[in-house]
Amino acid sequence: MPTDPGAAEPPPRNATTDPTPRERAAGQVATLLVGAEAVVLLGIAAFYLYELVIGGGTDPVVVVTSAVTILVFALGLGYTAKGLRARHPRAQAPAIAFNFLMVPLGIAMFEFAPWWLAAPVLLAGLGSVTATFLMGRLGGD
Repeated sequence: MPTDPGAAEPPPRNATTDPTPRERAAGQVATLLVGAEAVVLLGIAAFYLYELVIGGGTDPVVVVTSAVTILVFALGLGYTAKGLRARHPRAQAPAIAFNFLMVPLGIAMFEFAPWWLAAPVLLAGLGSVTATFLMGRLGGD
């Protein structure tokens, strides 16, 4: 069907402001997974501090340093989840980078942890990376 030569072309689609239903769903999945990872890290940090309080840690400096490092990652992932929810282009890189590291960790965990603990780590890493990629390229398309 011929188009009207005088008609203006529609502006190009912007994945940040005009996501397709698939991109919107992938963004919601990525947000949920990264947000859940942040909550899990907060729980791990709290457990470290609990062990310090009850005297379970052998070296208080190591325990506190570990807990603070975990808290920094939890805050970063929480902020990344917020950015993914808003479809901010700078949120994709840290989500992908962190979760690319989760994949080999999940694989290695099958050697020293029960499968029911290793499998969610591996699946969360793979799922987050996949969902973040499926969000489409965000930013000035």
